[in-house]
Amino acid sequence: GTPFINHPIGVAKILAQEAGVTDTVVLQAALLHDTVEDTDTTFSEIEERFGAEVRRVVEEVTDDKALPKMERKRLQIERAAGSSPRAKLVKLADKLHNLRDINRCTPAG
Repeated sequence: GTPFINHPIGVAKILAQEAGVTDTVVLQAALLHDTVEDTDTTFSEIEERFGAEVRRVVEEVTDDKALPKMERKRLQIERAAGSSPRAKLVKLADKLHNLRDINRCTPAG
C-alpha cells in the first residue's frame, strides 16, 4: 500500500485546491482526520497542539473502531445531516479521495 500520510494530504489538497477552502481549521482537521483511528494519538493531544476547534472537527469525523464496520457505517449516515459544515467538508473530501483511490487501484477490464 501507499504511506499513511498520502491519504490525509490528498484530502487536504482536494479541499484547498479544488474546493478553494482557506479555513485553516478545516485544512488542519483534514490532515489529522484519521490520526485517532489509525495511531495512538488522542483527542486531547490534538487539542493541545492544534486547539479545541480542530479537535471538535476531528472528533466529528472519527469512527469508533471498537464498533463493527457495519455499525460504524450506519452511524456515519445517521450523523451526517447534523454534522458541522466543517466536518461535512472534511468527510466529503475524505470520501472523494477514497473513491478516486479505488478508481486508481482498480485494474482495467
